[in-house]
Amino acid sequence: MLNKIKFYSVAEAKAELSKLLSEAKKQDVVITKNGIPEASVLNYERYVKIMDFLEQVKDIYTLDVGEGIPEDPVEKMLEDDQEV
Repeated sequence: MLNKIKFYSVAEAKAELSKLLSEAKKQDVVITKNGIPEASVLNYERYVKIMDFLEQVKDIYTLDVGEGIPEDPVEKMLEDDQEV
């Protein structure tokens, strides 16, 4: 799967945004800052499928653990990623 990822530096992404968006329809795109992955761009339909999958995983987790879940594990995972 990593071989299908296209990498752009921030400068390239700014200069070629339309091209980047076109490529994101066909493959995932990673934007790097100082050579370090900073953000990803993916096709919206793929994003929706991923979010639906995470919701299903959460539902299965809830069924397995029960209703006493103190917080949404998917939201917690996404929040933890934001704090990095």
